[in-house]
Amino acid sequence: MAQVLPIRFQEHLQLTNVGINPASISFNTLTMESDKFICVREKVGETAEVVIIDMADPTSPIRRPISADSAIMNPASKVIALKGKAGVEGMSILVYS
Repeated sequence: MAQVLPIRFQEHLQLTNVGINPASISFNTLTMESDKFICVREKVGETAEVVIIDMADPTSPIRRPISADSAIMNPASKVIALKGKAGVEGMSILVYS
């Protein structure tokens, strides 16, 4: 009897095909919120950017000139949470809609 796999994998998108630098594809720079959003932090020249890929329209990534230590999207609405260092003494969390 053939075993049924517990998880089915399906490729939906090649990040490099939507302009993501291969060096920016790692656990340190990329977050995925459920099956709805992918956030990638990357550096283009000297400019830090957060790239938001809505899986409902993956061919139109949204690029924002934002520097952050981490970024994640709310799965229910288009709200992004960013974590970054405010200074040497503390950290800050910013939420944008």
